[in-house]
Amino acid sequence: MDKKSSASGDLLCGRPIERVLEEITNFHGFPAPGVVIGAVMVDWAREHIGTIEADAIVETLRCLPDALQLFTPCTLGNGWMRVLDWDRFALTLYDRTTRRGCRVWLDAGKTAAYPAIHDWFLKRVPKDAIPLETLLGKILEARRAVLSCRSVIATDFLRRPKKERIAICAGSGEAFDPRAGDCCKGCLRGGYFTLESA
Repeated sequence: MDKKSSASGDLLCGRPIERVLEEITNFHGFPAPGVVIGAVMVDWAREHIGTIEADAIVETLRCLPDALQLFTPCTLGNGWMRVLDWDRFALTLYDRTTRRGCRVWLDAGKTAAYPAIHDWFLKRVPKDAIPLETLLGKILEARRAVLSCRSVIATDFLRRPKKERIAICAGSGEAFDPRAGDCCKGCLRGGYFTLESA
């Protein structure tokens, strides 16, 4: 990675590059290329929509939601971000009042000009075939050159679900949202764990 970029005052999401990489490492466990590209995407979308209070829609479960949670106020916990399991590396930030916003995506056609990014993104090589330092350097070199951006109006996935009532499940004895039915989803679907014997 080019150390000169942070020494020259180069910023991403309003922070020096080294700080961005440090925050990603602290949150995600390592400076994941997908989260670094996500930071570039967030930076471009924020520039496009300005300083409005925005909501977000993310079209993949992988890496990109972490970039939004790190570099915007949008989190799963506060309900300002919806995550769709569409496996498209794209995000939209939009004004929650007007619904006007910006969609940014990693453009496979544009990554061809950056073979390391292209091969990594399209999984044409094993994960460890490109050294992390090399890949991060190429991502920070390319930045927006591998992305595309469009103005959009959000039309769906806008509702922020809120619990209106709380019930106690007869099966588990735990609190749940009764809109799902007479018992909690864990009891309804069988749960995701079994109890260890004492």
